Amino acid sequence: MTINQAEYRRLTQSPAGPVVRQAERIGRRTVNGAKRNVRVDDGHLRSTISHTVAVLPGRVLMRAGSPLDYGLYLHEGTGIYGPKHRVIRPVQAKALRFEVKEAVGKVSAKGRRPVVFALYVRGVKGDKWLVRAFKDACPYPVRER
Repeated sequence: MTINQAEYRRLTQSPAGPVVRQAERIGRRTVNGAKRNVRVDDGHLRSTISHTVAVLPGRVLMRAGSPLDYGLYLHEGTGIYGPKHRVIRPVQAKALRFEVKEAVGKVSAKGRRPVVFALYVRGVKGDKWLVRAFKDACPYPVRER
């Protein structure tokens, strides 16, 4: 049995080939699902989610995600819910300082938000927003590492 190398390369490595087109399709579906899944505060993270497809020797690689650091924190979790399983404490100050975005108290006449000080916070639970989007978009078995 002989393999037609030119046809094999056209199928697997050509940008117009079916393998690269399928990777593009899965990438678009993953990005759309991730944008639906991710928690939104001001929408900046949602707007930076994208994907790329690279043809490398012997494989086609699709990557999806966001370049923002806090996208990983929302995905994996922080504090007691994250990999270290410890509360978040201040490093250089006596307390953590937050401006509250939800209306706990009324916004002042000058338009300032209420400020909260805390000695520690428990963190946020990760919700695996990108993995869930990829599992929904990909017709093949997906394993998490």
